[in-house]
Amino acid sequence: MLYPHRIMDTNIEALLFALGRPIARTELAALLDASQEQIEKAIMTLREKPRSGIVLVDDGKEVELRVSGESAQTVDKILKEEYDRDIGKAGMEALSAVLYRGPLSRSEIDFIRGVNSSQTLRTLTVRGLVRRVPNPKDERVFLYEPTTELLSELGVERVQDLPDYAHVKEKLRTLEETYRQKQADTV
Repeated sequence: MLYPHRIMDTNIEALLFALGRPIARTELAALLDASQEQIEKAIMTLREKPRSGIVLVDDGKEVELRVSGESAQTVDKILKEEYDRDIGKAGMEALSAVLYRGPLSRSEIDFIRGVNSSQTLRTLTVRGLVRRVPNPKDERVFLYEPTTELLSELGVERVQDLPDYAHVKEKLRTLEETYRQKQADTV
């Protein structure tokens, strides 16, 4: 699919923003079905584009959108305050579900907690405590699983090393099975 030059750099910028990670030039070319020359021209256009708080960082292999040097101190201060804030009861509930029952979809976490967990999961993801992974059973839905950062914070090497892991996991499975059976009986 060949894009006009202006659309190419807009699409690259949108991909960098949406994916929130560095992307190799070769991956950009594959994603956008474009030649390396088209990718280079679009990156050059993006590099010259006037920006305020965001800059295009380019190491020669990968490109990424990052906070500009002028804005970094303000952003770092606010992020530090965000990270220092207690995750609260909602965060602990979601983490417990992911640790003892995960990986889980957001709707499964919502079911376990009894409330919408979107904001809580966003916070936990931003803090690097959980990550979204593709669901092999349904590509439209992501699963949440614990990160090595979370395990490190908890002082364990694997989720199975959590206190009473096998017992709690089995008890949760039994409770969920009982609940689902009661639901089926009432229908």
